[in-house]
Amino acid sequence: MNAAAITNVVAWELANYRYETPGTTLGTPWSESKILEHLKQLRAALVEPYLQRFTLRGTVEEINSASPLSAEYWVVAVTSAYIEFYDPNSKQFGLASAGRDGKQPVTIGVRGDLVGVFCAI
Repeated sequence: MNAAAITNVVAWELANYRYETPGTTLGTPWSESKILEHLKQLRAALVEPYLQRFTLRGTVEEINSASPLSAEYWVVAVTSAYIEFYDPNSKQFGLASAGRDGKQPVTIGVRGDLVGVFCAI
């Protein structure tokens, strides 16, 4: 995959996103206005996709690994504290804490669709 293909995946996700109030949930479902506000923030955070190496800490196996595991994913959105990425192998979006002081970003175990992952921030 290349940056143009990732841009197309992101555009498709945004164009086809439809918020549906969950039937059964723990807690109070978000209002449509709250989802729309996060969609606005997501659009503002989108970047031209680029490849980035991430330290993997999203699963117990990754956390307990004797040596740090890493992988390369496509960055699609950036905020001051988080990076949303796309993993073309799993066809999922994920969330990572932004790297500090020259360190790689670190995955935090949030995976799913473009909008749902961004709303987890």
